[in-house]
Amino acid sequence: MKMKYLFFLLLILPSLSFTYSWQSIGPNDIEANNFYVWGGGIAYEIICTSNGMLVNINNNWQEFSYGSLPIWDVEAVVLGIADLLAVMGDGTDSDGIYYFNFSNNEFLINRYFANPRFIEYLPSDNHYYVGGEEGLIKSELGTNWETVEFFNGKYCYDMVSYESNYVVSTDSGVYYSNDSGENWYSANTMVYLNDLVFSSTGILYGIFPDESWSSGLWSSVDYGLNWITEFWSTNMSSAGFDCDNNLFIGWEEPNSEHEGIAIWTPDIWDLTFLNDGLENTNINMITTHPLINCINVLACTDSGVYLLSNYQTETKSELLIKNFELSNYPNPFNPSTTISFSLTTENSENAELIIYNLKGQKIRQYSILDNQSSIIWNGRDENRNTVSSGVYLYKLKSGKYTASKKMILMK
Repeated sequence: MKMKYLFFLLLILPSLSFTYSWQSIGPNDIEANNFYVWGGGIAYEIICTSNGMLVNINNNWQEFSYGSLPIWDVEAVVLGIADLLAVMGDGTDSDGIYYFNFSNNEFLINRYFANPRFIEYLPSDNHYYVGGEEGLIKSELGTNWETVEFFNGKYCYDMVSYESNYVVSTDSGVYYSNDSGENWYSANTMVYLNDLVFSSTGILYGIFPDESWSSGLWSSVDYGLNWITEFWSTNMSSAGFDCDNNLFIGWEEPNSEHEGIAIWTPDIWDLTFLNDGLENTNINMITTHPLINCINVLACTDSGVYLLSNYQTETKSELLIKNFELSNYPNPFNPSTTISFSLTTENSENAELIIYNLKGQKIRQYSILDNQSSIIWNGRDENRNTVSSGVYLYKLKSGKYTASKKMILMK
């Protein structure tokens, strides 16, 4: 059943005005799957498209293709066998991994591989990894490939790493390794994710796509072992960070409430949409441009690539922290946690603390007395009934100020 709503608290937090503008990178009559910069002495901007790739050579975008196959991802070759490795295919006998050299601008087959989805070079073990319909394969030099036996029979959608922690999303769930791929384990939470991204601090986010009751943004603070829902939303496609650790979320097509691209602020559960001036809001990939000397984000869309570089980076959570101090300990907790806060005379009038579940239902409400600085929640609702394990939002309200955070009850 298609989910018709998003957790309503996202809609009631105060909003900031963002000053920003989008500008096109390359042609806008293409379906852009990905963006990459190759820097082998000469920096080439590369757009992976639905029928090949576009390369910016001396400010002239040139198209290269092999049988008009879509290119999904590329990676620089470390030891000079070629300039690039590209994964391409659409379910034909030509699917696979290809070499590409800028000297002759030609593709050469490296290895046949059905419906490849990604290629990653992981410095922790100095190997390339390619995933797709045939599972997961790896190579030290990008020449001879060996099968990662654990993923036989699994369709691999994405792979990310944080130091020696590897995570792979597949059609049978998410799997993780804490020893650079030597051993693999199944996540405790059964989630089916098509896009993964690590924050600079090691928090992992994943997109649950399509139109189900589980569709939305999920996160893991233990490198893929356990997952919780950040928020629900259908037709999501991608997630990506800028260099200032702002998390951007994209949608591949509009749903009843959301489309395009937005900044997600986890501390206060808030989405800030940045669609004004964006020519196409069907987002296929979110990444950054490493050669632009400012904070930026790139949106690969159904009609080209667009750059956002002059947006404000002071988040709503930073603004609210100026007015409130809000935290709870322990978190996760069982059976109780202390929610601590600090109010000034300016924002203490009629202050209250409200606890909600993920469906937006009010669980408990407290009125805050003068000079009160903490409340102990014992995991019970207004009727003194014990609530179930899960993620809960606690929200501090006073006058025009609001701040929210998450806590986890684990039994």
